[in-house]
Amino acid sequence: MGESAHAESTGRVELARVEDVPTEHGLRVKAGEKWVALFRVEDEVFAINAICPHAGAFLDMGYMDGHTVMCPLHGWDFDVRTGESPSFGISTSCFDIEIDDGTVYLKA
Repeated sequence: MGESAHAESTGRVELARVEDVPTEHGLRVKAGEKWVALFRVEDEVFAINAICPHAGAFLDMGYMDGHTVMCPLHGWDFDVRTGESPSFGISTSCFDIEIDDGTVYLKA
């Protein structure tokens, strides 16, 4: 967690290797000025804003239950596929990513 991303000449930003993204919680990386939380669910990787919009906790430290991460501070839940909270009616940003040769990239 707390890793820095690397920009490429293609305009996409390298975030992490897929195998470095845990399945029991997320992986936090910094892409420019943004903190991105990567989550791996089965064979898919998802990217959302790492900072909870409710109270500012890092969502990558939260508990995963399927496609839902629970904020470690107050338990607010977010679907990592959509950024939507199924319980609280709020949302956080999602980021478009792509996986190329085992590396996760943030699309430009």
